[in-house]
This record gives sequence, structure tokens and C-alpha cells, in this order.
Amino acid sequence: MKYFTYDLVAAANDWIEQSEEEHRKAEKQFWSVVEDYHYELEGLKSRVSRAAWNFFRHGFGHYGLHDARLLSLSVGDGLDYVPDGASPFLLNRQRTTARVEFLNYEQGLHYLFDLRGVSRVQSDLFIEEDSSAESIGDLFTYELTAVDKDNLQLGFLFASSASIIIQFRRLVFRRHRIKRKYEIGEAYR
Repeated sequence: MKYFTYDLVAAANDWIEQSEEEHRKAEKQFWSVVEDYHYELEGLKSRVSRAAWNFFRHGFGHYGLHDARLLSLSVGDGLDYVPDGASPFLLNRQRTTARVEFLNYEQGLHYLFDLRGVSRVQSDLFIEEDSSAESIGDLFTYELTAVDKDNLQLGFLFASSASIIIQFRRLVFRRHRIKRKYEIGEAYR
């Protein structure tokens, strides 16, 4: 993560042992980093769709991914290939892609980040030790940044410090509203 490192997030949220003064400094630094991140996002406006840019710039609260759950992470050279023997897997024409899917905390929005032209994937995913669900846990934050003039980087940081960082050329962003037929409290059974 370029801006929202786990050390900064943990200190700003007072998840670590520190003095009140250190906590105040971390909070101040966090909001300074938010401003720096927003400045970088302005420069990315022409490199992603309007919907994607608006999500990264304004997607918080009910429309954001804070406390969201990772539904799936897929990476490969043939995510759309069907291995049924009907057609060859064209070895010299494949491009690595990645798909990351989340369900927001309220379980009313499904997010899909379809990343094309992937050049690097870094992942440090693990099961939360204190989780009764034996899961990766809540997403804390995410960021979209520039690597260079051709490549972008999408990073996801979980409250546990687990992370996913993917460098790519093109983002296809989809957000789908879900009409829940159950009360949100049922999710905690």
C-alpha cells in the first residue's frame, strides 16, 4: 500500500499500544495522507471509468467497502477459458487477468474489480486468529494509485493486516445492487 499502510492505519485507529500524544500525531498524519491520496486520485481521473473514479474518490459509508468481505480472488492466464475440449487454450494469446469480488458490510452491494494486463500480484492473505468464522475478515481500506504512465495499482488492506496488491493496465469496475430478502442480523448466525 502506497498511502494506507497497516502501521499508519493501526496507529491512527489506536489499535496498538501508544501514548495519547502518539495517537493524536498518527491521526493527524492519517488525514494528511488522505489529502495526498485524493491529490493523486485527481491525476487518475482520465485513466479509469467515471464510475470507478467516483467510487475511489467518494465511496465510503454505505457505498464503500469498509468492513466488506472478500468473496473471491482469482488470478490466471485463462479466467474465461472453459476447459471442455471444444477449443484450444491459445498459449501465445493469453494475458494474465485478476478478479476481486467483495460484498459490502450491509450486504446490499456486490463489487467486482476486473483487472486486465496484470503485471504483478502480491498477496499476504491469512485467516484471522481471533475469528470464530475462520475467515480473512473485514476489509479496512483500499487505494488506487499510479505505478507509471501505463500501469495502475489496486491495493486492499484488511483489519488483520492481510493485504492484496495488484498492478495492472486496465480496470473494469462493476457495482451491482443486491435486493436482500433477509434481515442483516441473519448474517451473524
